[in-house]
Amino acid sequence: MSDPMLREKKFLKPVLHILEEKSHDRNSIVRQMAVRGLGNLVYGAPEKLKKHKKFLMVILIRALSDPFSSEVIGESMKAVAKVLKELKEKDIGSSFRDLTQEIRTYFDNEDDALRLWSFVLFGILARLTKRKWKGYFAEQVRQSWVTLLLHLQDPNPRVSVECRATFHLCVPFLGLKRLQTAVNEHLDGTAELKPEELQVDICRHLAKENAELLENLYKSTIMYFFSRWEEIRAVAVKL
Repeated sequence: MSDPMLREKKFLKPVLHILEEKSHDRNSIVRQMAVRGLGNLVYGAPEKLKKHKKFLMVILIRALSDPFSSEVIGESMKAVAKVLKELKEKDIGSSFRDLTQEIRTYFDNEDDALRLWSFVLFGILARLTKRKWKGYFAEQVRQSWVTLLLHLQDPNPRVSVECRATFHLCVPFLGLKRLQTAVNEHLDGTAELKPEELQVDICRHLAKENAELLENLYKSTIMYFFSRWEEIRAVAVKL
């Protein structure tokens, strides 16, 4: 897919249709490679990406919910990340809604790689969101921010690092400037995060600024008391 020949119209279209067909293959490895190939269009014919963006997003979003293979899902996440980095908010169109909802389903997945990539993708969407989808994405952040807060202490250190970057990008969507300032003090730079101090600051600011969001934090946190992960249960109880 990185071959310059792809830039010739007569080659690109047939290749894309072959990969689309193979993304339905019974063999999960074939599906995985087809999805990888579609993502690598970014390298082979970047100037053609926007023309085929809708075609690509439909296939990749479908692959995000592959019922039989976590490898196909992970490959699709990587491919979506490559494609999104080359697009703007207006380019994604109605796929934005489906993509955001699909990504959120993996925040608490037991597979470390899927959790990591879900946070990476949510962060990319946060950077992309400017106008058209700002209200919608803000609501998605409100539904997810407690999950992000808890996974700052994810059992996997790599996942917690990605979650930290994403949480930082998402806090502005809550629309609370004082809270955002407090969070920035904890997350700016490379200093070691002190989660309990961050939690205290967040709860204190919400008690002053937004009782509704504080109640949301309370109810969402209690749900994690029943998590199968001992570490996440412990973080929830501390919060």
